[in-house]
Amino acid sequence: MLTENDIVEKVTDFLETKGYRITQSLTTNQQGIDIIAETESETLYIEAKGETSSVETSKRFGLPFNRNQIKSHISVALLATMKVISSLPSGKKTKVGIALPDTKEQRIVINKIIPALNKLDIRIFWVTKTNVKIE
Repeated sequence: MLTENDIVEKVTDFLETKGYRITQSLTTNQQGIDIIAETESETLYIEAKGETSSVETSKRFGLPFNRNQIKSHISVALLATMKVISSLPSGKKTKVGIALPDTKEQRIVINKIIPALNKLDIRIFWVTKTNVKIE
């Protein structure tokens, strides 16, 4: 199961292969936007969420989040992206995204809001142990 830290690592590796320069990559014990990556044409702000707890001592570690927890985590990620959109820290170059584990439960939640995500130009980074896809 992928933790939030795993998701951040896989997305930053993926973005580097696409020519992005990573200016911020946070772990779960740090506050702020999880990933900030830049090219000449854009600055990408990504909030990441995992599919299980990153804390080895927690009761949730190694267990998948349930649908309500997934909804809560996606809501937190959306709030973070909305704050970035509202402040436009890099002006017109500002782009936002959410990185999520590519699971059936995550997709069920996201599929219900795809039209809104598209209108707001919020990219979804679907992450597996071996792959990252952008939607």
